[in-house]
Amino acid sequence: MAKATTDSGQKMIPADCVAVLLMSHPSVAKDTYDMMSAVDGTRTASSFEHQFRSVVARARELKKRVEDGETFSPVTAHKRGATTTPATPASGKKRKGDDVDDTPSKKTKAASKPRGKKAAASNPADPPAGGAFDHDDLPADMDDFIKSEKKWEEENEV
Repeated sequence: MAKATTDSGQKMIPADCVAVLLMSHPSVAKDTYDMMSAVDGTRTASSFEHQFRSVVARARELKKRVEDGETFSPVTAHKRGATTTPATPASGKKRKGDDVDDTPSKKTKAASKPRGKKAAASNPADPPAGGAFDHDDLPADMDDFIKSEKKWEEENEV
């Protein structure tokens, strides 16, 4: 769909619509072009006259078609699906949450799934106090990563 206005905020009307308006009197007087120039303030009357030549020709063509008996039917409006009201609106009781069947209106959150064991807050290289160290929970290159991070922090004084 085209923009309805120009950057200067003026309305854009298709030339065919202007031609329909000019159908009843398809010639435009020189005084009218002079007035258009005065209202516009930037264009000359002859530039308006030049621009309107195709519109006036279209107006004459439409006038002839109407005189020959052609009828034009307007476009019918389409129903909008989202703007229709529901067939049975919710009662005040349902809106307030006083349902008789006590059905919850929102889904309850599912219980969180258990995740893998978290590493202890102490040095990851040290085994936990309670037993054997589980290496399956940590990436294989974790020791190298920690060493490189410590080295980077020392060099950049974080």
